[in-house]
Amino acid sequence: MSSFTTPFLLGIDVGTTGCKTELLDVEGSTIARSYREYPLIYPRISWVEHDAETGWWQAAVDTTREVLAKSGIDAKEIKGVSISCTNALVAVDKKGNPLRPAIMQFDKRTIPQVNWIKSKLGNRVIEITGNQPSASGTSANIILWIKENEPEIYAKTYKFLWPGGFVVHKLTDRFTMEWSRASWTCLFETGGKQQWSEELCNAMDIPIEKLPPLVPPWEVVGEITEKAAAITGLAKGTPVVGGMADTPAAGIGTGAVSPGSTCHVIGTTARPCVVLDKPIFDSRVVNCCHGVPGCWFSLGVLENAGSSIKWFRDLFGQQEMSLAALTKKNAFDLLDDQAEQSPPGANGIIYLPYLNGERSPIWDPYARGVLFGLSGSHKRSDVIRAILEGVALAFAHNLELFESALGVKMDEVSLSGGGSKSRVWQQIHADVSGKRMKVVQVKESEAIGNSILAGFGVGIYKDMVKAAQQVVKIERVVEPRKEYAERYAALFELYKNLYSHLKEDFACLAEIK
Repeated sequence: MSSFTTPFLLGIDVGTTGCKTELLDVEGSTIARSYREYPLIYPRISWVEHDAETGWWQAAVDTTREVLAKSGIDAKEIKGVSISCTNALVAVDKKGNPLRPAIMQFDKRTIPQVNWIKSKLGNRVIEITGNQPSASGTSANIILWIKENEPEIYAKTYKFLWPGGFVVHKLTDRFTMEWSRASWTCLFETGGKQQWSEELCNAMDIPIEKLPPLVPPWEVVGEITEKAAAITGLAKGTPVVGGMADTPAAGIGTGAVSPGSTCHVIGTTARPCVVLDKPIFDSRVVNCCHGVPGCWFSLGVLENAGSSIKWFRDLFGQQEMSLAALTKKNAFDLLDDQAEQSPPGANGIIYLPYLNGERSPIWDPYARGVLFGLSGSHKRSDVIRAILEGVALAFAHNLELFESALGVKMDEVSLSGGGSKSRVWQQIHADVSGKRMKVVQVKESEAIGNSILAGFGVGIYKDMVKAAQQVVKIERVVEPRKEYAERYAALFELYKNLYSHLKEDFACLAEIK
């Protein structure tokens, strides 16, 4: 233990498919980490839910206890805790107990509520909150769905919480929602006074008292209670900060902490991001308060990034999974090996990565995945490469929007997330976008971001920018290969045209029962 620099900081990330917890020292060195998966629940077609109690909370408890056991440190040496999270909403009673399963970001049941909000309020939601209501994750439409379809649950609801806020309550007994996650509710003044919008709440007839008190991400909101200490192994009285959404956490963890800096997080979903010094709202991207004081965060959301290659692995990758089990290798590495056998451009196959609809920049819940250009001469390796390239084309689609609408000059992008472990995908992102990729050393960058936020909140770090410069380390830099620029430019234009040609057909397909 002498090689680590005390004190320590704990970061918990409540993700879409599992919870990651990491214990770090003040230099950003990992002491111990743990991960627990939990299942997504599919009660009906296009409905996606989580069990907040047995999923989020139990995984947070298990991973926290494991990192403490692995590290062997005295829990009293942990001076701050921060929690980041995926996008979901859970209704709880006065004691914080869930009244129903949480509704997840992939859930599409609220399309009628989204249409009602848009027809009633027009552009006011975007003007006030920076975001358009979406069946992929915004909270106001979920609240309205519960109100209309489960009125008994709605009546019993004391607060609507996000996943991080649910875990914060379990740890501290405090109901809170911090600014970055509140930005996704379509009920929050993101670019204004950072408060609940009375105008929007009144227009949607959502009582503000059902929404948690708001806090800045870095503010200490409470301490570990005696009950939580007994359950988790943490020391009673350990400070807990407000926390943040997973993407701002990953942004801080890649060094995207000052205006103009950019990052791209390749996870189940993927999120290209840029930091701004003032709120510039464009309805085609997601806009939120950053976890850094005085900064905002604009991001694209690619609904089906890591999930695209996972879909292929699960459906067609039995040989890779079997070989991985025998050789102790990763099945995704074996798929990468095959993708390298196909040339840039995948011999003319273009993949539209819209398996579950798409958010930015097209915002179409009816869009579906497409493999375009298949012929009898194509090989399995071409399809695998096309899937990796399709996600990178969607990434480039968002960067084009950032540069044209937000006026951001982007020469390089910091890369993190599970997908960034793939050297093949790193190079594909660089080649397709024409941007330099700076791959961070710690790919699960939410943990680093949480540790920096917690350290800033409790006063260990005096400046978040300097802290990120000290803690975040770059593993390698990937340059775009100029010889493929013309080929990918042509494929990019065709990629965009394919969606515009198929848009109406996607909607018609959705009507066929």
